[in-house]
Amino acid sequence: MAEVRMPKMGDGMEEGTINVWLKKEGDLVKAGDIIAEVETDKANVEISAYDSGILSKILVPVGQTVPVGTVIAYIGDGNDAEVTGTPATTTGSSQAPAPATPDGAARPAHPPSSTPAGTGERVKASPLARRMAQELGIDLRQVTGSGQGGVIHKRDIEAFQRQPGKVLPAVETASTTGPVTPAVATAPPDAGPTGQDIKPTRMREAIARRTVQSKQNVPHFYVSMLIEMDRALALLKELNADAGDGNKITVNDIIVKACAVALGRVPEVNATWTPEGVIRRYAEVHIGIAVGIEDGLVVPVVRNCHQKTLRQISAEAKALIQKARNNQLKPEEFSGGTFSVSNLGMMGVDEFTAIINPPEAAILAVGGITRDAVVDANDQIVVKSRMKVTLSADHRLLDGVVAARFLQEVKKALETPFSLLS
Repeated sequence: MAEVRMPKMGDGMEEGTINVWLKKEGDLVKAGDIIAEVETDKANVEISAYDSGILSKILVPVGQTVPVGTVIAYIGDGNDAEVTGTPATTTGSSQAPAPATPDGAARPAHPPSSTPAGTGERVKASPLARRMAQELGIDLRQVTGSGQGGVIHKRDIEAFQRQPGKVLPAVETASTTGPVTPAVATAPPDAGPTGQDIKPTRMREAIARRTVQSKQNVPHFYVSMLIEMDRALALLKELNADAGDGNKITVNDIIVKACAVALGRVPEVNATWTPEGVIRRYAEVHIGIAVGIEDGLVVPVVRNCHQKTLRQISAEAKALIQKARNNQLKPEEFSGGTFSVSNLGMMGVDEFTAIINPPEAAILAVGGITRDAVVDANDQIVVKSRMKVTLSADHRLLDGVVAARFLQEVKKALETPFSLLS
C-alpha cells in the first residue's frame, strides 16, 4: 500500500489545507492523476498520485490543515486489508504528527485513518474566499466567481451575502466543535478601545512569520539613489507605439531587466548567506516580482532573466502576475528567487524600504516617477523625470560600497536604456 503525503510545495511551506478531494475512496487512480487540491500560504495547488491503484483510504478531510510530510491518503491494489486507526492530527493540536518516513523505510502495520473525508465538485476560489465561505456557511458552488476563469474572490462572497433572501446557516469547521457565530467585540470596563478580532488568512500568517523571521535574523541596511528616467520613458513609448494593450512593456519590466544586468556586473548581490555560514553566489538570475493580491502578497519569479530579452521578461512577468491575481501559481513559479523587486510607484508612493525576502540577500524598493525641477551641469534649471529606488541589503554578506555599486549599475542601465535591448 502506497502512502500519499502532504508534499512540500515551495520555499517556506510548513503545512497545507485540503480544499477538495477530486477522487473518492474506491476510485481507480493512475500515476500522475490529480487527486486533491491543497491550499498553501501562497496559492492553491494540485496533488498528483505517484502510484497507480485504488484510492483505498482518505485520512485528511476537506478543511483540515496538516504539516508537510503527513500521510493524507493510501493507494492500494484493491486487495489490501481494511485500513483502521485514528485521524491525522490537525495543526494546532497538542500532539504533533509523526515525521515523514524516508523512501524505502518500513511503514507501520496499522496506518492511521479517519472518518470518511468530504468530496465534491472542484471550485476555484482564493484562500480568503474559501475561509469566508467556510465561516459563513456558504456553499461555494452557489457563488459566481468574477475572477478570470470563474475564480471566486472575497468580493464575490460579499456580493452573495447581499443578495435578498439569503439566510446563512451556522456551520462547523475543522477547527471548531460547535456552530460558528459572528464575532462580538467585548471588553472589561475601562479596557480601552474595543473592536473585533479577525482571524488572519493563511497567507497573512505566512507573511507575518516570514517578515518577523527576516527582520529578526537578517541585519538590514538601506541605500537609496535617484535615477533619471526620461530616456527610459522615451524608449518605452517607442517600443509600445505599435503594441496592443496586453503586450506593452511596463516601467517595472525595464527595471527588472536593469536589475538582471546589474546583478551580472555585481554578482555579490546575487547571493545568499547559507545556514552553514557560507556565502553562496548563484550562477543564474531569478528575479521575484512582489504582487499585491486580495489575500496579501506573493512573489512570482521570472527565471533566468540574465538570458532573456526585455520583451521576454515582460511577457513572462505579465503571465505570472495574472496567475498570481487569480491564485493559479504553481509552486515552482513562486520559489527559488535570487533577488526581488517591489514597486509601489503606481500607487503614488515616492519612496519606501522593503523587507528582504529570505534567503535572498537584497530587495529593491521602487518609488514613483516624478517630474522635478533640477539644476543641470550648466547650472540651468530643467525639468527631469526622476525615480527613487532603495536597496535593502543583508549586512552579513554585503556592505555599503557593494550596495552602492549595484545601484550605480541599475542607474547606468536605466539612464542608457538602449543597452537593455541587446
